Amino acid sequence: MNDRPTPKGVLAALLVGSVLTLFAAEGILRLLMPHWQEFHSGRFMQTTAVPGHIVVTTGRPGFEGYFAQNNGDFRVRIRVNEFGLRNPDPVKDAGDRVWFVGDSMTFGWGVEHDEIYSSVAGQALNFPTYNVASPGTNVCGYQALVARMPKTVNPRAVVIGLILENDIREYDCAKAATKASPTKQAEKLSTNNIKAFLTKNTALYNFFAVVLKRVPFVNRMLISLGVVNKGHSYNRPLAPEKLENAIKRTAAEIDIFRSRLPAGTPFAVLIAPARFEIRDGDSYFHRLRLGMGKALLNRGIAVIDPFDKFQKAGFAPTHFAHDGHWSPLGHQIAGRMAAEWLRGQGIGK
Repeated sequence: MNDRPTPKGVLAALLVGSVLTLFAAEGILRLLMPHWQEFHSGRFMQTTAVPGHIVVTTGRPGFEGYFAQNNGDFRVRIRVNEFGLRNPDPVKDAGDRVWFVGDSMTFGWGVEHDEIYSSVAGQALNFPTYNVASPGTNVCGYQALVARMPKTVNPRAVVIGLILENDIREYDCAKAATKASPTKQAEKLSTNNIKAFLTKNTALYNFFAVVLKRVPFVNRMLISLGVVNKGHSYNRPLAPEKLENAIKRTAAEIDIFRSRLPAGTPFAVLIAPARFEIRDGDSYFHRLRLGMGKALLNRGIAVIDPFDKFQKAGFAPTHFAHDGHWSPLGHQIAGRMAAEWLRGQGIGK
């Protein structure tokens, strides 16, 4: 009788041993790294259907916990109220406050609640503000966010945070609303989907992501393989020939947003300057910023443009090292400029 293991037996043993080792490592890391789930933003976000509008992302009602980037950029506390917004106060108290409407920048991605530019403006004015933000949305989403606010509360003023790098589009929000569905469509398998699944479900992936992303030469290798995105990589949202129409349509939808506010509500658009114009003096985004500002002003919409102050402060101090969002300093600059405009409307001190 031959007791020597066969090649198939050796392979099976190796596979079983590897699987058991992975399970053991996962279990050990969950004990040693109890905060591994903090890297998954889906813990505090959900999709919300708004009748007559597109689907938006809101916070999970009642969530309270931490959110961190595995590259070390930030770790901040997130608290979501019962209405799915990042505010310590309930939505019934939102009336007669300054509403700041926007996407992840206005949400305060990567900063504490009191560091968000909406909070900075409120502190400077000694006047209450309310954060009405949805990570990942756009101008059509901004319309949806205000539409879902209770009809029993009205703003004292409204400031939209417009992101040049992804908010300028050839919009038709009414048409987009007819196609909106809260049902998530099947997605093609991609590197991003795999990473999102692993980030959500495995401590082992998060451990290696934390360790490897913070070793420079390993991080460079991962970028070259396409596993990790290069920080602040250049991207144009639209072809140059589409800019004019996109600017026109964006301004038109913002005007529709304004028309749905109570008559006489002070309203302004704070234009978030593109990273690449601040850092490199990029002509494409320079043209986009000036064109967008002019289109809004032509419609009688006030514009808050903090570009000069961001440029003076510098790109690196106002942004996270790997993430495109503002650092606390960036929020300070935007918040102070918003406060200055609001003060001119007779709001606050």
